[in-house]
Amino acid sequence: MEKNKQKEIEADRLNFNDDTDDVVRQVPATTDASEAVAAITSHINKYDIPDELEEK
Repeated sequence: MEKNKQKEIEADRLNFNDDTDDVVRQVPATTDASEAVAAITSHINKYDIPDELEEK
């Protein structure tokens, strides 16, 4: 249980290091699933580093 608490504390600390320019918007609860998939895919594509460019 202590290990999970440490991970939670670390995640909270790292939230302050997020330098993305994302804007959180309120959306209706009935959002079409395809819109949600498109939104998360767009987010991933915007911030994900291609495997070829990642340091190994």
